[in-house]
Amino acid sequence: MPDLAARFGRLAGEYDSRKGTATTLVRRWDWYTWPGLDLRPLHFERTLLKAGRRLAARPPVDRNVLRIGFDAEGRAVVVEEYSGFLNGRLYHETFISHDGDLAEAAHFDTDGPVYLHEYRFADGLMRSADTVARGGSGRESYEYTGGLIGRVEIEHNGRATAVLTAEHDDRGLVRLVEVVGRRSEVRYERPPPGFDLEAACRTIEEAFLALIPDAVARLGVDAPAACVALSYFRSDALSFEVRGAAEDERAALAAIDARAAWSPEDFEAGADVDLDDVESVRLVRQELALLDAGDLDAGTGSEVGRRLLCAVAARLNLRDWSDTLHVTEDFVVYPVDLELVDLERNLADCLPPDRLARLREHGLL
Repeated sequence: MPDLAARFGRLAGEYDSRKGTATTLVRRWDWYTWPGLDLRPLHFERTLLKAGRRLAARPPVDRNVLRIGFDAEGRAVVVEEYSGFLNGRLYHETFISHDGDLAEAAHFDTDGPVYLHEYRFADGLMRSADTVARGGSGRESYEYTGGLIGRVEIEHNGRATAVLTAEHDDRGLVRLVEVVGRRSEVRYERPPPGFDLEAACRTIEEAFLALIPDAVARLGVDAPAACVALSYFRSDALSFEVRGAAEDERAALAAIDARAAWSPEDFEAGADVDLDDVESVRLVRQELALLDAGDLDAGTGSEVGRRLLCAVAARLNLRDWSDTLHVTEDFVVYPVDLELVDLERNLADCLPPDRLARLREHGLL
Protein backbone atom coordinates (compact mmCIF):
# COMPACT_ATOMS: atom_id res chain seq x y z
CA MET A 1 0.00 0.00 0.00
CA PRO A 2 2.81 2.57 0.70
CA ASP A 3 4.10 1.94 -2.84
CA LEU A 4 0.61 2.45 -4.28
CA ALA A 5 0.22 5.67 -2.29
CA ALA A 6 3.53 6.92 -3.68
CA ARG A 7 2.42 6.10 -7.23
CA PHE A 8 -0.86 7.95 -6.60
CA GLY A 9 1.17 10.97 -5.54
CA ARG A 10 2.91 10.96 -8.93
CA LEU A 11 -0.28 10.61 -11.00
CA ALA A 12 -0.73 14.33 -11.54
CA GLY A 13 2.28 14.37 -13.82
CA GLU A 14 1.36 11.14 -15.61
CA TYR A 15 -2.01 12.01 -17.15
CA ASP A 16 -0.71 12.54 -20.69
CA SER A 17 1.54 9.47 -20.71
CA ARG A 18 -1.11 7.16 -19.24
CA LYS A 19 -3.74 8.43 -21.66
CA GLY A 20 -1.41 8.08 -24.63
CA THR A 21 -0.31 4.55 -23.69
CA ALA A 22 -3.86 3.32 -23.02
CA THR A 23 -5.38 4.95 -26.09
CA THR A 24 -2.84 3.39 -28.47
CA LEU A 25 -3.98 -0.06 -27.26
CA VAL A 26 -7.65 0.55 -28.15
CA ARG A 27 -8.95 -1.62 -30.96
CA ARG A 28 -12.67 -1.03 -30.42
CA TRP A 29 -14.77 1.76 -28.89
CA ASP A 30 -18.25 1.05 -27.50
CA TRP A 31 -20.86 3.27 -25.82
CA TYR A 32 -22.32 2.02 -22.52
CA THR A 33 -25.10 3.14 -20.23
CA TRP A 34 -24.14 4.43 -16.79
CA PRO A 35 -22.49 3.11 -14.59
CA GLY A 36 -20.50 1.17 -17.18
CA LEU A 37 -18.34 -1.80 -16.22
CA ASP A 38 -16.20 -2.70 -13.20
CA LEU A 39 -13.78 -5.57 -12.68
CA ARG A 40 -14.38 -5.91 -8.91
CA PRO A 41 -16.65 -8.79 -7.79
CA LEU A 42 -20.09 -7.71 -6.47
CA HIS A 43 -19.18 -4.06 -6.99
CA PHE A 44 -22.60 -3.19 -8.42
CA GLU A 45 -24.72 -5.74 -6.57
CA ARG A 46 -23.79 -4.39 -3.14
CA THR A 47 -25.27 -0.97 -4.04
CA LEU A 48 -28.23 -2.26 -6.07
CA LEU A 49 -26.83 -1.15 -9.40
CA LYS A 50 -26.60 -2.99 -12.69
CA ALA A 51 -23.59 -3.02 -14.96
CA GLY A 52 -24.09 -0.75 -17.96
CA ARG A 53 -25.29 -2.19 -21.23
CA ARG A 54 -23.65 -1.69 -24.60
CA LEU A 55 -25.34 0.75 -26.99
CA ALA A 56 -25.38 0.80 -30.77
CA ALA A 57 -24.65 4.54 -30.81
CA ARG A 58 -24.20 7.49 -28.48
CA PRO A 59 -27.50 8.64 -26.94
CA PRO A 60 -28.59 12.30 -26.68
CA VAL A 61 -26.17 14.59 -24.84
CA ASP A 62 -28.53 15.00 -21.87
CA ARG A 63 -27.89 11.38 -20.83
CA ASN A 64 -25.03 10.13 -18.65
CA VAL A 65 -23.05 7.76 -20.84
CA LEU A 66 -19.64 6.09 -21.05
CA ARG A 67 -17.37 5.36 -23.99
CA ILE A 68 -15.13 2.36 -23.33
CA GLY A 69 -12.09 1.40 -25.36
CA PHE A 70 -11.12 -2.29 -25.51
CA ASP A 71 -7.75 -3.75 -26.48
CA ALA A 72 -7.08 -6.67 -28.83
CA GLU A 73 -7.84 -9.15 -26.02
CA GLY A 74 -11.22 -7.54 -25.27
CA ARG A 75 -10.06 -5.89 -22.03
CA ALA A 76 -11.19 -2.36 -21.11
CA VAL A 77 -8.21 0.00 -21.24
CA VAL A 78 -9.89 3.44 -21.48
CA VAL A 79 -13.16 4.55 -19.86
CA GLU A 80 -14.55 8.00 -20.68
CA GLU A 81 -17.55 9.33 -18.73
CA TYR A 82 -19.79 12.00 -20.26
CA SER A 83 -22.25 13.99 -18.15
CA GLY A 84 -25.83 14.65 -19.19
CA PHE A 85 -25.90 17.51 -16.66
CA LEU A 86 -22.97 19.15 -18.50
CA ASN A 87 -24.52 18.86 -21.97
CA GLY A 88 -22.54 15.74 -22.82
CA ARG A 89 -19.16 17.02 -21.71
CA LEU A 90 -16.34 14.59 -20.87
CA TYR A 91 -15.64 14.89 -17.13
CA HIS A 92 -14.04 11.60 -15.92
CA GLU A 93 -11.42 9.35 -17.51
CA THR A 94 -9.92 6.05 -16.40
CA PHE A 95 -6.85 4.42 -17.92
CA ILE A 96 -6.33 0.72 -17.20
CA SER A 97 -3.06 -1.14 -17.69
CA HIS A 98 -2.78 -4.95 -17.71
CA ASP A 99 0.43 -6.83 -16.91
CA GLY A 100 -0.08 -10.57 -16.44
CA ASP A 101 -1.95 -11.11 -13.15
CA LEU A 102 -1.83 -7.41 -12.27
CA ALA A 103 -4.08 -4.58 -13.47
CA GLU A 104 -3.95 -0.91 -12.53
CA ALA A 105 -6.69 1.69 -13.00
CA ALA A 106 -5.90 5.40 -12.79
CA HIS A 107 -8.94 7.66 -12.59
CA PHE A 108 -8.90 11.40 -13.36
CA ASP A 109 -11.37 14.27 -13.36
CA THR A 110 -10.92 17.88 -14.47
CA ASP A 111 -9.06 18.67 -11.21
CA GLY A 112 -6.53 15.86 -11.61
CA PRO A 113 -6.11 12.35 -10.12
CA VAL A 114 -9.07 10.92 -8.21
CA TYR A 115 -7.91 7.38 -7.41
CA LEU A 116 -5.45 4.63 -8.25
CA HIS A 117 -6.54 0.98 -8.00
CA GLU A 118 -4.34 -2.10 -8.14
CA TYR A 119 -6.06 -5.42 -8.90
CA ARG A 120 -4.32 -8.80 -8.41
CA PHE A 121 -5.53 -11.98 -10.12
CA ALA A 122 -4.83 -15.69 -9.81
CA ASP A 123 -6.24 -18.38 -12.09
CA GLY A 124 -8.33 -15.75 -13.85
CA LEU A 125 -10.05 -14.53 -10.66
CA MET A 126 -9.48 -11.23 -8.88
CA ARG A 127 -8.05 -11.94 -5.43
CA SER A 128 -7.55 -8.41 -4.09
CA ALA A 129 -8.10 -4.75 -4.90
CA ASP A 130 -5.92 -2.11 -3.25
CA THR A 131 -7.09 1.47 -3.59
CA VAL A 132 -5.72 4.92 -2.86
CA ALA A 133 -7.86 8.01 -3.40
CA ARG A 134 -8.17 11.63 -2.36
CA GLY A 135 -10.22 10.54 0.64
CA GLY A 136 -8.04 7.72 1.91
CA SER A 137 -7.04 4.14 1.13
CA GLY A 138 -8.76 0.78 1.11
CA ARG A 139 -8.41 -2.89 0.36
CA GLU A 140 -10.80 -5.66 -0.65
CA SER A 141 -9.93 -9.37 -0.48
CA TYR A 142 -11.98 -11.93 -2.39
CA GLU A 143 -12.67 -15.61 -1.67
CA TYR A 144 -14.35 -18.02 -4.09
CA THR A 145 -16.12 -21.36 -3.92
CA GLY A 146 -16.35 -23.35 -7.12
CA GLY A 147 -15.30 -20.27 -9.09
CA LEU A 148 -18.10 -18.13 -7.60
CA ILE A 149 -17.42 -15.18 -5.33
CA GLY A 150 -18.46 -16.07 -1.78
CA ARG A 151 -16.82 -13.55 0.53
CA VAL A 152 -15.44 -10.01 0.35
CA GLU A 153 -13.43 -8.58 3.22
CA ILE A 154 -13.33 -4.76 3.15
CA GLU A 155 -10.80 -2.45 4.83
CA HIS A 156 -10.65 1.34 4.91
CA ASN A 157 -7.50 3.20 5.93
CA GLY A 158 -6.02 -0.04 7.29
CA ARG A 159 -9.03 -0.93 9.45
CA ALA A 160 -11.43 -3.81 8.77
CA THR A 161 -14.87 -2.27 8.20
CA ALA A 162 -17.20 -4.86 6.66
CA VAL A 163 -17.58 -8.38 5.32
CA LEU A 164 -19.87 -9.35 2.44
CA THR A 165 -21.05 -12.94 2.06
CA ALA A 166 -22.77 -14.13 -1.11
CA GLU A 167 -24.97 -17.16 -1.72
CA HIS A 168 -25.46 -18.60 -5.20
CA ASP A 169 -27.43 -21.35 -6.88
CA ASP A 170 -27.59 -22.54 -10.47
CA ARG A 171 -29.61 -19.43 -11.39
CA GLY A 172 -27.07 -16.97 -10.00
CA LEU A 173 -26.90 -14.73 -6.93
CA VAL A 174 -29.46 -15.61 -4.24
CA ARG A 175 -28.51 -13.34 -1.34
CA LEU A 176 -25.85 -10.81 -0.40
CA VAL A 177 -25.36 -9.99 3.29
CA GLU A 178 -23.12 -7.28 4.76
CA VAL A 179 -21.78 -7.58 8.31
CA VAL A 180 -20.44 -4.47 10.01
CA GLY A 181 -19.39 -5.19 13.58
CA ARG A 182 -22.37 -6.91 15.16
CA ARG A 183 -24.85 -5.55 12.63
CA SER A 184 -25.96 -7.68 9.72
CA GLU A 185 -27.90 -6.28 6.75
CA VAL A 186 -29.27 -7.97 3.64
CA ARG A 187 -27.94 -6.02 0.67
CA TYR A 188 -29.71 -8.09 -1.96
CA GLU A 189 -32.12 -11.01 -1.92
CA ARG A 190 -33.66 -12.62 -4.96
CA PRO A 191 -37.46 -12.26 -4.85
CA PRO A 192 -39.29 -15.51 -4.09
CA PRO A 193 -41.04 -17.42 -6.88
CA GLY A 194 -44.28 -15.73 -7.87
CA PHE A 195 -43.29 -12.35 -6.38
CA ASP A 196 -45.57 -9.67 -7.82
CA LEU A 197 -44.18 -6.14 -7.46
CA GLU A 198 -47.52 -4.49 -8.20
CA ALA A 199 -49.32 -6.59 -5.58
CA ALA A 200 -46.57 -5.90 -3.03
CA CYS A 201 -46.95 -2.17 -3.68
CA ARG A 202 -50.69 -2.42 -2.98
CA THR A 203 -49.92 -4.14 0.34
CA ILE A 204 -47.51 -1.36 1.27
CA GLU A 205 -50.09 1.26 0.29
CA GLU A 206 -52.54 -0.22 2.79
CA ALA A 207 -49.87 -0.28 5.49
CA PHE A 208 -49.03 3.38 4.88
CA LEU A 209 -52.70 4.31 5.18
CA ALA A 210 -52.72 2.77 8.66
CA LEU A 211 -49.41 4.28 9.83
CA ILE A 212 -49.67 7.87 8.59
CA PRO A 213 -52.70 9.01 10.64
CA ASP A 214 -50.88 7.90 13.81
CA ALA A 215 -47.87 9.99 12.78
CA VAL A 216 -50.13 12.96 12.01
CA ALA A 217 -51.63 12.70 15.48
CA ARG A 218 -48.11 13.08 16.92
CA LEU A 219 -47.39 16.30 15.01
CA GLY A 220 -48.72 18.46 17.83
CA VAL A 221 -50.28 21.10 15.56
CA ASP A 222 -52.76 22.89 17.84
CA ALA A 223 -54.01 25.54 15.42
CA PRO A 224 -56.06 24.45 12.39
CA ALA A 225 -53.74 22.49 10.09
CA ALA A 226 -53.56 23.63 6.46
CA CYS A 227 -51.53 20.72 5.09
CA VAL A 228 -49.59 17.56 5.78
CA ALA A 229 -46.65 16.64 3.56
CA LEU A 230 -45.12 13.21 3.04
CA SER A 231 -41.56 14.46 2.62
CA TYR A 232 -39.18 12.19 0.74
CA PHE A 233 -35.65 12.36 -0.63
CA ARG A 234 -36.09 9.60 -3.24
CA SER A 235 -39.50 8.23 -4.07
CA ASP A 236 -38.17 4.75 -4.93
CA ALA A 237 -36.86 4.42 -1.35
CA LEU A 238 -40.45 4.52 -0.01
CA SER A 239 -39.15 6.36 3.03
CA PHE A 240 -40.60 9.64 4.19
CA GLU A 241 -41.22 11.94 7.12
CA VAL A 242 -44.61 13.44 7.93
CA ARG A 243 -44.50 17.23 8.19
CA GLY A 244 -47.39 19.55 8.99
CA ALA A 245 -48.10 23.28 8.87
CA ALA A 246 -50.76 25.29 10.67
CA GLU A 247 -52.88 27.75 8.70
CA ASP A 248 -51.08 30.86 10.03
CA GLU A 249 -47.64 29.29 9.54
CA ARG A 250 -48.42 28.39 5.95
CA ALA A 251 -49.83 31.85 5.21
CA ALA A 252 -46.61 33.42 6.50
CA LEU A 253 -44.55 31.16 4.23
CA ALA A 254 -46.79 31.91 1.25
CA ALA A 255 -46.27 35.64 1.82
CA ILE A 256 -42.53 35.06 1.31
CA ASP A 257 -42.86 32.78 -1.70
CA ALA A 258 -45.71 30.64 -3.04
CA ARG A 259 -43.51 27.54 -3.29
CA ALA A 260 -42.30 27.98 0.29
CA ALA A 261 -45.85 27.24 1.39
CA TRP A 262 -45.32 23.70 0.06
CA SER A 263 -41.79 23.13 1.38
CA PRO A 264 -41.91 20.61 4.23
CA GLU A 265 -38.39 21.55 5.30
CA ASP A 266 -39.84 24.91 6.40
CA PHE A 267 -42.65 23.39 8.48
CA GLU A 268 -42.10 23.34 12.24
CA ALA A 269 -44.00 20.13 13.04
CA GLY A 270 -42.67 16.73 12.01
CA ALA A 271 -43.01 13.07 12.93
CA ASP A 272 -41.19 9.95 11.81
CA VAL A 273 -42.94 6.94 10.34
CA ASP A 274 -41.39 3.54 11.06
CA LEU A 275 -41.71 1.73 7.77
CA ASP A 276 -39.06 -0.96 8.22
CA ASP A 277 -41.50 -3.44 9.76
CA VAL A 278 -43.96 -3.11 6.87
CA GLU A 279 -44.27 -6.41 5.05
CA SER A 280 -42.15 -6.61 1.87
CA VAL A 281 -40.96 -2.99 2.09
CA ARG A 282 -37.26 -3.93 1.94
CA LEU A 283 -37.83 -6.18 -1.06
CA VAL A 284 -39.94 -3.58 -2.86
CA ARG A 285 -37.33 -0.88 -2.22
CA GLN A 286 -34.73 -3.21 -3.69
CA GLU A 287 -36.75 -3.95 -6.82
CA LEU A 288 -37.58 -0.28 -7.39
CA ALA A 289 -33.90 0.64 -7.07
CA LEU A 290 -32.99 -2.07 -9.57
CA LEU A 291 -35.60 -0.77 -12.01
CA ASP A 292 -33.78 2.57 -11.98
CA ALA A 293 -30.26 1.16 -11.95
CA GLY A 294 -28.32 1.74 -15.11
CA ASP A 295 -31.37 2.63 -17.20
CA LEU A 296 -31.08 5.38 -19.82
CA ASP A 297 -34.68 6.29 -19.03
CA ALA A 298 -34.02 6.32 -15.29
CA GLY A 299 -37.11 7.05 -13.28
CA THR A 300 -39.02 3.81 -13.75
CA GLY A 301 -38.63 2.68 -10.15
CA SER A 302 -38.83 6.26 -8.93
CA GLU A 303 -42.04 6.72 -10.89
CA VAL A 304 -43.61 3.60 -9.34
CA GLY A 305 -42.70 4.87 -5.88
CA ARG A 306 -43.99 8.35 -6.66
CA ARG A 307 -47.32 7.01 -7.91
CA LEU A 308 -47.66 4.84 -4.81
CA LEU A 309 -47.19 7.82 -2.50
CA CYS A 310 -49.64 9.88 -4.57
CA ALA A 311 -52.23 7.09 -4.32
CA VAL A 312 -51.80 7.08 -0.54
CA ALA A 313 -52.20 10.86 -0.36
CA ALA A 314 -55.27 10.79 -2.62
CA ARG A 315 -56.99 8.37 -0.27
CA LEU A 316 -55.92 10.35 2.80
CA ASN A 317 -57.51 13.45 1.25
CA LEU A 318 -60.84 11.62 1.36
CA ARG A 319 -60.42 10.79 5.05
CA ASP A 320 -62.39 12.38 7.88
CA TRP A 321 -59.64 13.92 10.04
CA SER A 322 -61.93 15.16 12.82
CA ASP A 323 -60.80 12.44 15.23
CA THR A 324 -57.10 13.14 14.61
CA LEU A 325 -56.51 16.77 13.73
CA HIS A 326 -58.27 20.13 13.56
CA VAL A 327 -58.00 21.00 9.86
CA THR A 328 -58.91 23.92 7.61
CA GLU A 329 -61.54 23.67 4.91
CA ASP A 330 -58.85 23.45 2.23
CA PHE A 331 -56.62 20.99 4.14
CA VAL A 332 -54.51 18.80 1.83
CA VAL A 333 -52.20 15.82 2.17
CA TYR A 334 -49.53 15.56 -0.50
CA PRO A 335 -46.19 13.81 -1.11
CA VAL A 336 -43.24 15.90 -2.23
CA ASP A 337 -39.48 15.63 -2.67
CA LEU A 338 -37.18 17.93 -0.72
CA GLU A 339 -36.36 20.01 -3.81
CA LEU A 340 -40.06 20.34 -4.81
CA VAL A 341 -39.28 18.98 -8.28
CA ASP A 342 -42.30 16.66 -8.18
CA LEU A 343 -44.67 19.17 -6.56
CA GLU A 344 -46.98 20.10 -9.46
CA ARG A 345 -47.45 16.60 -10.85
CA ASN A 346 -47.86 15.13 -7.37
CA LEU A 347 -50.62 17.61 -6.55
CA ALA A 348 -52.30 16.81 -9.87
CA ASP A 349 -52.15 13.09 -9.02
CA CYS A 350 -53.48 13.32 -5.46
CA LEU A 351 -56.03 16.15 -5.64
CA PRO A 352 -59.21 16.52 -7.72
CA PRO A 353 -59.24 19.34 -10.32
CA ASP A 354 -61.55 21.59 -8.29
CA ARG A 355 -59.16 21.51 -5.31
CA LEU A 356 -56.27 22.42 -7.58
CA ALA A 357 -58.28 25.28 -9.04
CA ARG A 358 -58.98 26.69 -5.56
CA LEU A 359 -55.29 26.52 -4.68
CA ARG A 360 -54.47 28.50 -7.81
CA GLU A 361 -57.17 31.04 -7.00
CA HIS A 362 -55.56 31.56 -3.58
CA GLY A 363 -52.15 32.13 -5.21
CA LEU A 364 -50.58 28.96 -3.84
CA LEU A 365 -49.72 27.51 -7.24
